[in-house]
Amino acid sequence: MDDIRTERLRWRLPRADDFGAFLSLVSDYEVVKWTASWPHPPDPELVRRRCEPVPPEQGFAGLIWHEGACIGAMGIVEAEIGFALARAHWGRGFASEMAAAMIARAFQRYDWPQIAAGVFAGNAASMRVLEKRGFVETGQGTHANAAQGATLPITRYALTRAAWLAANPLSLETARLVIRPYIPADAPAFRAIANHASVARMMTSVPHPMSEAQAADWIAARAWTGRPGFCLGVWLKDGPLIGNLGLGGAPLSTMYFFGPRHWRRGYATEAMRAFLGWAFPAFGLAEIAAGAMADNPASARVLEKLGFARAGTATCKSPARLEEVPQYLYRLSRTRFEAAR
Repeated sequence: MDDIRTERLRWRLPRADDFGAFLSLVSDYEVVKWTASWPHPPDPELVRRRCEPVPPEQGFAGLIWHEGACIGAMGIVEAEIGFALARAHWGRGFASEMAAAMIARAFQRYDWPQIAAGVFAGNAASMRVLEKRGFVETGQGTHANAAQGATLPITRYALTRAAWLAANPLSLETARLVIRPYIPADAPAFRAIANHASVARMMTSVPHPMSEAQAADWIAARAWTGRPGFCLGVWLKDGPLIGNLGLGGAPLSTMYFFGPRHWRRGYATEAMRAFLGWAFPAFGLAEIAAGAMADNPASARVLEKLGFARAGTATCKSPARLEEVPQYLYRLSRTRFEAAR
């Protein structure tokens, strides 16, 4: 998993050689007394075990670094966030800064409907961090506290995916374009573009002809939820919808199309360069795939301008064609894309 970087901080997965830094962090009683599972004094074997990454299907947890020093730990495992910060760095906004980036990565990487948290009574600083990030109180309870050796009152919190999306609207801008999620009212403008036979013939998922109801269903099925499996509209600044792009499937692939009136003006390259520049770090991707039908050289040129390399051929079927057609397959690594920018 890629490191997560913010303006002042870096988070990364733990390594065996982090033992000393991790042990130092959890040796401070004032730090661990607010955590559930860290005993005091610390158990070296527990520290060593936690220097191993958690299984990726469960989530991710690691250490926070500032100016080359380990200053804390943070993880979101089984849809619950937890964090600890060295006392010397309390009150500087570090926990809130890193939590924002970690939450975004979690919602982008997993299909969790919400992220939960629990805060022991008296830990007002952690409550403020969660509330700043949009968490709301969901109830009271009790939980074992290893450092204090007791079962203590705890306040439970949650941040739903819907609330996170509302608080973090997606919008990308280039010199000429705005890229954002669709709303239902965009369906007629989308249909006006997608209903062109010259567009639909180059797509594997666009019915032709497309009815108003099909247009509404198409964009609804690909709504932005924070995870791959979505499409976005491309608008001219202060102008109409001119195209569509998206990310989904297996292998994870990008797609795009633009209305014929706006071909040969560089819009596809401009939009896709901005989109890929956002998508690679947002989802922690190492590679993105794409395809172009053999009789669509314009799309192939766009992919090659962006740095995609030919990776093979296949056949595909378009609802707007009777026959299967050859398709060129492409791959683009994040390293190659960023080196060419």
